[in-house]
Amino acid sequence: MANLNKIFLMGNLTRDPELRFTPSGLAIANFGIAVNTPIGKDESGNTKQEVLFIDVVAFKKQAETISEYFKKGSPIFIEGRLRYRTWEDNNGNRRSKHEVTLNNFQFISSKGASNAQNIDQDSKYQGTEDEDIPF
Repeated sequence: MANLNKIFLMGNLTRDPELRFTPSGLAIANFGIAVNTPIGKDESGNTKQEVLFIDVVAFKKQAETISEYFKKGSPIFIEGRLRYRTWEDNNGNRRSKHEVTLNNFQFISSKGASNAQNIDQDSKYQGTEDEDIPF
């Protein structure tokens, strides 16, 4: 049976990217995005929206670029894969969440996607391969 794990999202950063480096020098940026999805209209005829908050992790040059050029509120288009992560918190409680591991992204102009600068598979910002990620 074939498998596919690919996700495309467009939204705005909910916080400034947090850039850190592993002891070996691998750049890792964590940030969140909010994605609004129209889900109908309320009794007054106003559009109702569902807001999803998604955590994203980027590696290598992409992490550095996102940390340099994006801030809270910046629009972004991302392509990545969904990952389920589990860990134990400081109180010994088991925690888990879904997050997106970034493969590619696009700068989105606040005036619309027609002015987007594409960061594609052939550019120097190409996504990391699974064996390059330290987990």
